[in-house]
Amino acid sequence: MELTSHILDPTEYILPLDLSWVFKREGEFGLEIGFGDGAFLIEVAKDKPEWNFVGVEIKRKRYVKALKRAEKEGVYNVKFLLMDARVAVEDVFSKDSFFQVYINFPDPWPKDRHKKHRLINPDFLAKLAQIMKPKGTVEIASDHKEYISQILNVFRKSKTFENPLPYPGYITRVLDRTETKYEKEFREEGREIFYMRFRCMKD
Repeated sequence: MELTSHILDPTEYILPLDLSWVFKREGEFGLEIGFGDGAFLIEVAKDKPEWNFVGVEIKRKRYVKALKRAEKEGVYNVKFLLMDARVAVEDVFSKDSFFQVYINFPDPWPKDRHKKHRLINPDFLAKLAQIMKPKGTVEIASDHKEYISQILNVFRKSKTFENPLPYPGYITRVLDRTETKYEKEFREEGREIFYMRFRCMKD
């Protein structure tokens, strides 16, 4: 099976990436951090064929699965990058690249001694803002209430992002949203899912 059309290999380009050159076309760009099996991002790419999408994942098995799924379904406006998202955000992408960023069910690292490993922190937000376009949006989904509280607090303290949602700053249902594998499983288990949306307010 030919998978190379969906692989994003940074070593083949001059960094930071010019995504218009990577995709060989202009348009808006979207990013999913931690794409899992790729199903969510592939469905979003189908719904927005005029857009181009990049997925970043650190786990190789998930990465390979997503490549095969995209090839099988014939979706070519999406590419996948096997890399730690922190490194990708800091070193791979150009400033003002993405208008839409998705972070679905980031690892909550629930034990106190592991919370330092959580992705969303002030340093990461500052770097994420650099690669986002002004007025761009970050959408986050999680079932972990305590992590949700921390995420809201980190964004609240940020001078670059605003939360357009009313108190408490999240919603528990989004109409017409593509469901991830985790969402389907959690809903079947009766677990509550929280959705947040933040707007990048840099000049």
